[in-house]
Amino acid sequence: MKKVLFSTALLFAACTVSAQQSVVKEAKSSKSDPVKAAQIIEPALTDPTTANDPETWKLAGDFQKAIYDEENMKLYLPGGKADTAKLYSSLVKMFEYYMKCDEVEQAKVASGELKKAKLRKKLGKTLAGVRPNLTNGGSDAYNGGDYSKALKFFGLYVDAVEHPVFTDEETVKNDTLTPLIACYAALAANSLENKEAVVKYGNVGKKHKDEGYRALMCLAEAYGKGEKTDSVQWLATIKEGTEKFPSQEYFIGNLMDYYIQKGKIDEGLAEINQALAKNESAYFLYVKGVLQYEKKDYESAIETFNNIIGKNGEFVAESYSKIGDCYFFPAQLIVEENSTLQMDDPKYASNESKIKELYEKAKPYYEKAKELKPDNRQLWGQYLLNIYWKLNKAEYDALEKELTK
Repeated sequence: MKKVLFSTALLFAACTVSAQQSVVKEAKSSKSDPVKAAQIIEPALTDPTTANDPETWKLAGDFQKAIYDEENMKLYLPGGKADTAKLYSSLVKMFEYYMKCDEVEQAKVASGELKKAKLRKKLGKTLAGVRPNLTNGGSDAYNGGDYSKALKFFGLYVDAVEHPVFTDEETVKNDTLTPLIACYAALAANSLENKEAVVKYGNVGKKHKDEGYRALMCLAEAYGKGEKTDSVQWLATIKEGTEKFPSQEYFIGNLMDYYIQKGKIDEGLAEINQALAKNESAYFLYVKGVLQYEKKDYESAIETFNNIIGKNGEFVAESYSKIGDCYFFPAQLIVEENSTLQMDDPKYASNESKIKELYEKAKPYYEKAKELKPDNRQLWGQYLLNIYWKLNKAEYDALEKELTK
């Protein structure tokens, strides 16, 4: 009985192999219709009896190449209209199937089933020729908001540099465009909150001399957000961005916030002075003024903010507001002290005089910030309200009504 069952099993296995080989044969006979042939061969790509044959993957890739070539040709014909979704889909599958073909063939060489690989050179040359179009597919997907698909295209382009199938393709191995496309891959991955992909492609993209800052920004976001943050890598990335791309405000701004939060104001000032030596932008000057303010070096801060105002460029309203802060917040310390004193205490009256004096100094700067940026109430709203409450009740009432509209 056992012998009969065993024989039946052998017969079943033989039938399965025969069935899959029949599928491959049928697909070959339908190659004049590559779309149909591609559908026919699909089961053979998952069945072990045929999926372990490099020729199966080569044939599947050939069908996708035929579909791609047909659609791509339409782009160059007068009045031709290509199905770009079909074009890019076949392009991705062509890459996947040809690379899988190389992988299976190399495995057979390693196991001794084959003496040498015969397909790698041809596959690499074919894929190298169509590889540039991956960037078009990625751009279309990214602009359409399909970041997953965009990552697929851009990732295939970048990964090609390290893939063995391109060993003999110098144009791929030495492609100077790869870091730029890696930046786009990192951007797509960042939109998907795919930290692993951001790190993978960001570390390639950051090498681009002009656009590398985008990859570094994505890396900083990946290290600084989410459940598992990495403060060491975040700080290293921010510092790298500051050094490589000193004109990018993102890095300096984040680095200065870090120094302020950690109470390392002097380190921050040293860093911003180095940046200013290379590029005396209004933003960098403003950051320096904020650091001086945080250090409570109000005289120096006011001088820096007045420098910005004198240039009459960016951050003028913000600088007026910060000069106001240089008077308003020291006054708040006295307000807090007075809250602990009796009103008949001689120091209370002296403090009230100091508060009013500082408020009078702060008032015109907040008013100027209001004039320049009336919609940005964070620069002046509550500060002026406090000042008017102390100095002029009529102005307080008018401003209160304005702020509640």
